[in-house]
Amino acid sequence: MKKRIIANWKSNKTWPEVTHWLNNFPNDEDSLRTLDSLEIILAPPYPFLALARDIIIERQLPIKLAVQDLSAFGSGAYTGEVAAFNLQDLNIEYAILGHSERRRFLQETTQLVADKVAEAIKWQIKPILCLDQPYFSEQARFLSTATLKECLLAYEPIAAIGSGVAENPGDLLPVLQELKQLYGAGQLIYGGSVNAENVREYLRVCSGVLLGGASLELADFLDLLYQAGSVDLS
Repeated sequence: MKKRIIANWKSNKTWPEVTHWLNNFPNDEDSLRTLDSLEIILAPPYPFLALARDIIIERQLPIKLAVQDLSAFGSGAYTGEVAAFNLQDLNIEYAILGHSERRRFLQETTQLVADKVAEAIKWQIKPILCLDQPYFSEQARFLSTATLKECLLAYEPIAAIGSGVAENPGDLLPVLQELKQLYGAGQLIYGGSVNAENVREYLRVCSGVLLGGASLELADFLDLLYQAGSVDLS
């Protein structure tokens, strides 16, 4: 199974910067062969989704698109919300939901995150459900067994996000076991200060990584991808 590399740009970049990043992403035969063991997922800000889709299609880039959030409501009178209904024809395959920054700064509740997960699944968008240990048990209680099976879990210890101090890869094994018991999940994405120097260690114990700052500069991101693509999992 391919390892997932998820790039979350958060509230960064402008139209020209997105264009430059995607137009310079390598699509030559050697690069594509090196990256073949990876599933690369990009979550740009909402205004750049159509631009990203168009360049990805035009250049035939090995990149799938995600959104950084999703409305818990359908289409209708919900000012400021972006519904899954609005995202049709944008080739959105994933949605990052319950990110700790939204729980912290926007006071997203466990119920609201659960509603967003259900809406994503309804529209055949794969939820990337972000969790830190304080939310493990509570979030699981708000999701049905069938829903839990549809989620891709991303463990992101708040202390590691943007700090430059990543959690020890060896410490993830008990976390994986706990999440497996609660969610029935055998796969785990790790997020929090992952870079080209440590990504190989995480991919030996996890199914992928969720990146923030390490994905903003294309050169840094490519360094990380080439390191990830060379991981020996035997």
